[in-house]
Amino acid sequence: MRYLKIILIFLGNLTLLLLFLAGCDMKSKPEEENANSMELTYEGAVIELKDEYNEWNLTPTFNYETSSYSGERVIYEVIGKKNSFGITGSFPIVSSKDQKIFWFYWGKENIKNQPVKIMAYKKGSEELIKVFSGEFYEGAQINEDEVNMPSNLRFPTAGVWNLLVYINDELSGNIVVEVVAGG
Repeated sequence: MRYLKIILIFLGNLTLLLLFLAGCDMKSKPEEENANSMELTYEGAVIELKDEYNEWNLTPTFNYETSSYSGERVIYEVIGKKNSFGITGSFPIVSSKDQKIFWFYWGKENIKNQPVKIMAYKKGSEELIKVFSGEFYEGAQINEDEVNMPSNLRFPTAGVWNLLVYINDELSGNIVVEVVAGG
């Protein structure tokens, strides 16, 4: 009888220990699932940024060839992603100074005449800033495979910046650029 009590107490304690460990494991899983997501602040609001927009590899550059309105061939150096968004302008991008940047979109969705916001945050920061708002308007389209949008961007400091492209307030793409110190 005494051994039966000891076994029951042991099994009861083992059950409690297993329940405790299972509870600890369940609490840690949501943190693991959000390990690469990030919370940013913008004008007092908290915005959660998913994994795919929280990468810090600089977006590659490539040469993009197109035709101007007059039909002549033009080649642009573009920082961007084919079949998505890209930018061209005077590189390097310099902090604390307005720079004219042209945005390209080569995706499949019709985003013409839709409101666009370009938000940005610097590597190591949790503060999101708006650097531009406008639209990819139909009149700026050079050919049927692209639409573009002129903008003036200003970054307050040098560093690596993640530019988030919002179309109709929905995050639709991003570009990671290096901004050098202004002189």
